[in-house]
Amino acid sequence: MVLVGKYNKSTMKKLICVLKQGFNKKSNFYKENISIAIFALSVFVLCLIFALRAFRPVLYIVRVNDSVFDEYISNAPLPQKKYHLLFVKESDQKAVKQHFFGKLKKIAANIENHQEIGLLNYEYSENQKFFEILNEPILPSVQADFNAKGLDSTLSSPKLSITFSDTNNLPNGNRAILVDNLYANDESYKLNVKKGVLCTVFDKKKSKAIFDYCEKLFVNPEVKQSNEVVTIASVGDIMVARGVQEILINKENGIQQVFDDTLPILQNADFTLGNLEGVVTESWKNATKTYTFKFKKAVLPKLLEAGFDYFMQTNNHCYDYGEPGFKDTLAAFEEFNIPSSGIGKNLEEAKKFYHTTIKGLPISVISCGAFPVERSGFNGEKTATATQSRAGILWKSDELLELVKAEKELGYFVIVNVHGGEEYVFAPTKKQREFYESLCDNGADVVFGSHPHVLQPTEWHGKSLIVYSMGNFIFNGMEGMRGGTDSEIVKIGVLNGRIAYVEQYPAAIKNNGVKLKK
Repeated sequence: MVLVGKYNKSTMKKLICVLKQGFNKKSNFYKENISIAIFALSVFVLCLIFALRAFRPVLYIVRVNDSVFDEYISNAPLPQKKYHLLFVKESDQKAVKQHFFGKLKKIAANIENHQEIGLLNYEYSENQKFFEILNEPILPSVQADFNAKGLDSTLSSPKLSITFSDTNNLPNGNRAILVDNLYANDESYKLNVKKGVLCTVFDKKKSKAIFDYCEKLFVNPEVKQSNEVVTIASVGDIMVARGVQEILINKENGIQQVFDDTLPILQNADFTLGNLEGVVTESWKNATKTYTFKFKKAVLPKLLEAGFDYFMQTNNHCYDYGEPGFKDTLAAFEEFNIPSSGIGKNLEEAKKFYHTTIKGLPISVISCGAFPVERSGFNGEKTATATQSRAGILWKSDELLELVKAEKELGYFVIVNVHGGEEYVFAPTKKQREFYESLCDNGADVVFGSHPHVLQPTEWHGKSLIVYSMGNFIFNGMEGMRGGTDSEIVKIGVLNGRIAYVEQYPAAIKNNGVKLKK
């Protein structure tokens, strides 16, 4: 714009005022618009912030008891990515603290230690679930005086004192007693404590994911199986000549006739052992001895049907028909797949333990001879012991003790059968005690003894059990011998690798068989 002409002072002042007013109006216009812009921007930012917070992802928190977290969750694969779950320690406050722009943390569930007592009933809401980790039975036990007679041998004894403990703290010298005639592993056994965790879910949308994950994490069938009771039964001398094998082989109900009411005990045990007193052979070339016993092969499946799972052969009648007869027995055992040990075609075979696993319990069994020289002059150690070139049996030795020790160190429940002691003597000899106790000291969990033909004591040696002699079980012709017809079945229950139950069933030889004493 060009101003032409002359202007006086008054005109100039008016012009300057007009220009100033215009400038001020324009400045106010800009100021007002900037304020509006700033306000609008602020509103937009706030809206954006609230929008971001409103639509931020949710992280569901599962709070876990510290001890449960350390034992089961700290090293476990977590389902966070798939289910947006975060498992945190109960004591970890930082993990649940909310951050302004972080994920929205929401407590979805709580997991805590919990236990149920079997005698009580428990009810949980639909948003709760108990996961059993370990079923810990409570064992009532009594001092095991195996040789008590009369009232003192029953649960009615005024001297009776019952102790309650878990399986790992069963007092030495005690034996557990059945509850309602049930072992600790029975599903109906009520005297137990179920240990586990209780999961309480607060957000129903996540209940299935959380419960499914807990099922995989806490429910472990192998742990529960450790509470299985393995029952092992053993009997004394079985001599099926003198008419017994003919009954077993030829009569339709021969097994029932011979074994009578002992049959359910033999058949229901998880593992049943016996000492087969004689050889399985057709040979007629018997050794020069006071008594020689031999049996027909056809009797073996009948004995297996009666419930026997293992037969000992390391006895003083194993060589009644010499080495050929002994080899015939080995062949017959192999033919009918009859487990045994401590016998073989040579010493190396005789040293081998028999191994089996029952309900998760690894079992190792060895048998050996330790019987004295017979009056007839038969010397089992010199005549029947296996060598590098001769078939025979394993004899007691320091090496055997080392073998037992090695088996125990491998984690087996070790059973040792010993044919030893003096015949018709009702108490173990000093040498017999020393050897049987040394077997226990080196790892044998139970020692089953035979040979005396009469009953001898059953005793604890630490946590191990020694049954010095179970007498005869099937043995016709013993009526004239003092104590010769007295018998017993010894049944043990192994829980968590240790003998917890010890049951004795008195029996007697009668009418070509055996029957429980009432």
